Amino acid sequence: MVPASRRRVLAGGLFGVACACVAPRFAYAEGESPTGKWMCPPCGCSADGKEFDKAGDCPACGMPLAPKPKDAPPAPKAGEAPAAPTGRA
Repeated sequence: MVPASRRRVLAGGLFGVACACVAPRFAYAEGESPTGKWMCPPCGCSADGKEFDKAGDCPACGMPLAPKPKDAPPAPKAGEAPAAPTGRA
């Protein structure tokens, strides 16, 4: 592989990574939430599933908040264990 080809591959890869990092910022930038609530996506932080009244960034992890869907289970209250699954496998 010639150096010019390597540069193109590297530049393309860096461009792809940059797009992948920036894209989530625009996914819910000005969207509407069907329930009027926003929640932290599951990322492992202390605010996973916590509801917020307006769009923005999660105060715990900094990720953009996602709109809460209408059919989402209610968020567990502080100190409460999550509900056990009811379906049989």
